[in-house]
Amino acid sequence: MEPLRIGLVGWGTVGSALGELVEAGPLPVRIAWLAVRDPGRERPVPLPAGVATHADPGPFDEVDAVVELTGGIEGPLALAERTLDAGLPYVTANKALLATHGGALAERAVATGAALLASASVGGGTPMLEVVDHLAATGRIARLRGLVNATTTFILSAMATGRSYDDAVVAAQEAGYAEADASFDVEGRDAAQKLAILAWVAWGTWRAETAVARRGIVGEAVAPGAVVRLVAEATPDDLRVAPVTLDATDPMATAEGIECVLEITTRDAGTIIVRGPGAGGRVTAGAVYADLAQLARGERPVIGQSPARRAVHA
Repeated sequence: MEPLRIGLVGWGTVGSALGELVEAGPLPVRIAWLAVRDPGRERPVPLPAGVATHADPGPFDEVDAVVELTGGIEGPLALAERTLDAGLPYVTANKALLATHGGALAERAVATGAALLASASVGGGTPMLEVVDHLAATGRIARLRGLVNATTTFILSAMATGRSYDDAVVAAQEAGYAEADASFDVEGRDAAQKLAILAWVAWGTWRAETAVARRGIVGEAVAPGAVVRLVAEATPDDLRVAPVTLDATDPMATAEGIECVLEITTRDAGTIIVRGPGAGGRVTAGAVYADLAQLARGERPVIGQSPARRAVHA
């Protein structure tokens, strides 16, 4: 079998971890070219030997798929459009891109017969989107409810031990759970983007991040010993993210550190719970690698298009 040739854009924590998986893993995949902002800069993980490296994406006729692991919107949007217009699969972990332009990109992928995969955009290495997509095939999902942002879980847990909000944010930054500017997490935008993507996969209707009613944890008071979490919740008609005080028996009450939890309430099979690590280069790269496995098998999935919906529109 000929290997799947990928063009990889980005060699940060996730990109370099994916490179290690491609090198050591069982899939017939190889990196045909690598695009990084500054090819000459030294990095914690050296650039792969023998791979053509560019400051911009390389030739499309040398690859079978493009993998984008950079973040941001403007540059990735142009790259995604160009990739899909060429009929090539586009694999990304970029939740901001999908929560802003996902619907249009999916339509483009369907129109050109390309593929659009993004398992790593929600839940890191925890297969949240995969389980939701599986259940969506039969239209069984009634509600989604979960903890999809590990940073706020860490901060709220620290506040319950008596730390102030500011001290808890600093602790999250020192632990590597929060960026120097933690506003994207604490204002609830990260959770809102992930919820929009989950709801899209669950019910097949794309809604942007702006459709999510959002209240972050800034200014939230947490009583000693209380279990407060930033809960993301969706039904077919309503999307919201807000801090909630949980009962000790709630499955989400025990989540700590980088653990994420998703409750999927179905119409005829009760509630299914998915939980696991929501961050980390290796686990997130694993989700990207799983997307590549689908492409290597000849599959061409498009996010937001469940198997049942694809069959109806075929």
